Amino acid sequence: MWAAGSPQARHGVDVTASFDRGVASLRAHGAYLSGLGDGGFDAEEFLEGLARPAGSRLGVRYGAAFEVFRIDLA
Repeated sequence: MWAAGSPQARHGVDVTASFDRGVASLRAHGAYLSGLGDGGFDAEEFLEGLARPAGSRLGVRYGAAFEVFRIDLA
């Protein structure tokens, strides 16, 4: 299982090419966004705040960092 946002993240993915689609997707969820407070939520600023530091660690513009948990279902 890959968990995003973990301080123990050791894996990453370059999301530079799909960053704009991620912003558009988040903006399309009006009901979700309206529940985040006073209406001042900026989807691009929020995602950039997560993706730019991860991207810097990966050597790309935008990245997504994950902690990987191995689950043995056998």
